[in-house]
Amino acid sequence: MAGVAETMNLGIKMGLDPKVLAGIINTSSGRCWSSDTYNPVPGVIEGIPPSKGYQGGFGSALMAKDLSLAQNAATVTQSPTPLGSLAHQIYRILAQDPRYSGKDFGIVYQFLKEHS
Repeated sequence: MAGVAETMNLGIKMGLDPKVLAGIINTSSGRCWSSDTYNPVPGVIEGIPPSKGYQGGFGSALMAKDLSLAQNAATVTQSPTPLGSLAHQIYRILAQDPRYSGKDFGIVYQFLKEHS
């Protein structure tokens, strides 16, 4: 989700229409669940939490918890997970901020948009 959010934010800031950008991603090797089924940009896909003010869905705090479990498993097995570690850091920030903590984990797009 964080990777798609980052890519969408970059493309939109470069002037691409969000729906066109999503279409490009979804016809390339970038296609994934976060881009074609649960895109974090409001209005790209209707009826999902990002298009409903990030209400409902899978909470950012739950994502932070799950990423913490994954990072613990990585530590125990001595498996490097640099991207997982970065995602965990981002979601920990979201989980601690009342503007994002009660929202769907797609809110990472809004966070990146506001901080770029």
